[in-house]
Amino acid sequence: MPCFFGCALLREENLKSYSWALKAFLAFMNGKVPQTILTDQTLCVREAIATEMPAAKHAYCIWLIVAKFPSWFNAVLGERYNEWKNEFYRLYNMESIEDFEMGWRDMVNSFGLHTNRHINTLFASRSLWALPYLRSHFFAGMTTAGHSKAINAFIQRFLSAQTRLAHFIEQVAVAVDFKDQAGEQQTMQQNLQNICLKTGAPMESHAASILTPFAFSKLQEQLVMAAHYASFQLEDGFLVRHHTKLEGGRKVYWVPREGHISCSCHHFEFSGILCRHALRVLSTGNCFQIPERYMPLRWRRVNASVKVLQNSLSDHGERVRLLEGMVSSLVTESVKSKDRLDMAIEHVSVLLERIRECPVPVPVSSSRYVRNDLFT
Repeated sequence: MPCFFGCALLREENLKSYSWALKAFLAFMNGKVPQTILTDQTLCVREAIATEMPAAKHAYCIWLIVAKFPSWFNAVLGERYNEWKNEFYRLYNMESIEDFEMGWRDMVNSFGLHTNRHINTLFASRSLWALPYLRSHFFAGMTTAGHSKAINAFIQRFLSAQTRLAHFIEQVAVAVDFKDQAGEQQTMQQNLQNICLKTGAPMESHAASILTPFAFSKLQEQLVMAAHYASFQLEDGFLVRHHTKLEGGRKVYWVPREGHISCSCHHFEFSGILCRHALRVLSTGNCFQIPERYMPLRWRRVNASVKVLQNSLSDHGERVRLLEGMVSSLVTESVKSKDRLDMAIEHVSVLLERIRECPVPVPVSSSRYVRNDLFT
């Protein structure tokens, strides 16, 4: 589900405005830069992201690109337009960068598009939209900005040239609160649904106990398809291909002792969900649980996520920030009703009393503490 953090109202669409908006966003996010960003092909946005968030992977929404194809190529290609579009999708979904670039040259030659400016622009920006260049980056499986389009439409319901800023913010706040409550009810209902196991494999039941319903459904699809694949051990890994194929396949590397597995399709890197090829190798190798590192925190249920966070946070400051975030969420959720508030007060009172009973270590002297801190 999309999370609406906020919106920026810009007087002008230029580099200066977009840079300001990104700086404001980073300030609200305590300086944490997003791993990936999906946008349209606005040049100013591209330049602003490169300047303000150079560590983020920026990509173009493929849906917005494809939507322009009829106006760009229909008249140029005539009857061959559909044939060309099929070839474009084939190239777009390739795994190898080398195969993509070779196929692109063949496509340009076959359709006589050497001088077409749209084709040249697409090829120049290929690292921002073609999957062979994006598969190694995490996008949670998304390649379109459909959620962003929906949020824009949502905001437009309250915004016009006559809208006063204060009134606009009030309207959005009411609407967002209503959507949050509806989303919360939907999530609760989804979590209460019985999860149907389809393979009976121990890996499936293990994943079902940890992953969110959405993430589990995606992994389950891969588990079901894994049964249709054969694996062949090679000197440096495994070759995995569909049981009906005699050639081709994906290369899988597995180091059991280190709990590391990777596939040439880069499905996990792109979506955060293990692919059918890797799952097939794990199954063949008598692995009965998904390795810990291949169930990312973002795909875990709340209880499982908190446990992982607690185990991974060794620094005192990080643990304090985690507690602060949990307390903030506690207050936000508790004030939604009197029953919730009463329950929170009752349980927090008991917890606070138990914490006060815990012994506190005797503090060391300030000079000793500084000295130890310097050496550690």
